[in-house]
Amino acid sequence: MTTDFGLKETGYIAPSFAEILDGVEDDYRTRLGDDIALTSNAYLGIFARLMSDASYDLIQQQEQIYYSGFYSTAVNSALDRLAGNISLTRKVDAPSHAEVVITTEGEYLIQAGEKFETEDGLVFDLTEDVITSKQSDGAFQGTGNVECEETGEFTNVPANTITLFANPDEDFISVTNPRPAGGGQDYEDDETFRKRLIMENAARPGPTEPGIKSALMNLNGVKQVGFIDNDKYKTDEYGNPECSVHIYVLGGNDDEIAKTLIDKCAAGITLAGSIVKEAPDATGKLKEVKFDHAQQHNIYVKIDVSINDDWNSDAGVDDIKQAICDEINSLEMGQRVNFTRLYSVTYDVNGVDDATIAIGSTKDKLADQNISIGRSEFAHCDPGDVEVDLIGL
Repeated sequence: MTTDFGLKETGYIAPSFAEILDGVEDDYRTRLGDDIALTSNAYLGIFARLMSDASYDLIQQQEQIYYSGFYSTAVNSALDRLAGNISLTRKVDAPSHAEVVITTEGEYLIQAGEKFETEDGLVFDLTEDVITSKQSDGAFQGTGNVECEETGEFTNVPANTITLFANPDEDFISVTNPRPAGGGQDYEDDETFRKRLIMENAARPGPTEPGIKSALMNLNGVKQVGFIDNDKYKTDEYGNPECSVHIYVLGGNDDEIAKTLIDKCAAGITLAGSIVKEAPDATGKLKEVKFDHAQQHNIYVKIDVSINDDWNSDAGVDDIKQAICDEINSLEMGQRVNFTRLYSVTYDVNGVDDATIAIGSTKDKLADQNISIGRSEFAHCDPGDVEVDLIGL
């Protein structure tokens, strides 16, 4: 075969099937003469195509092997093996965890395995026994940890949503989760894993800001990490004490976050935050850390759309809503929402001729202007927060 292929100075050259076939046919003509029949129904033509097809499959496999050696192009198990070289593993499906406060009629032993639910039917199991005791206000309360029976990011339910007893008892008064559930994780796809692998390779987990971020991003359910450094000898404009670091985490389990901060933060660093947790250090001594979860900044969108004959009346509106949400929800913590960027994803939906977009932080105040997001906030939009009006229908 005269076609040039293989590893060259510029990388791996993989010809197309047509190029391989041309090379095989040229070889035949060189050896057998120019007057031979090489059409698709001729004997030699069929044989040439069979040879070309086998060579094409082999070259494609060789190309895949070549690209499996690089972070930017490896996929599936090859990407997992590359990550294993630096002791990094892909995140797999995991359930969320939450802390619940249970109120009973009197002192009561609630055994591990007791089930609690959300209004949407998500079931959480108590992971250890809880004994309720009398509080200063006279109520009998106890605190315990629960784990969702299902896995995935959707199990990271908001605060005060685990409010139902799966097995009601006359001694049970109420249950709730004061803080959101965290740690729920979908299976990490190649592109998400690849970004984390590249970040890990650039900044290994350690006491630097990139190193702490890398370590936290390896935890199940953690999607973003932000920092506010106050290097002044006075309280900053965010209320952080002097010479402190305030770490904001989007998602994740509080206990795992605390343990990671104990392991990776430099000695003597002052951490700020409203969430206070204790975790053991390498010697087993309990240390206290502080941090916060990033706050959700809801974004509302209204779009007036003119459509053409290519419009899909069944899925078009949902496609626009999902495209808008994906664009907004992909922004980093503290990143401004530019309303003009929503036009491109809207026009990408088949059948859209023209569009007018307004956005806002509340439903009743929408305008064609950008929205600033606080450093400790992340922009979020649900399909139900997007209103799409079709012009002329």
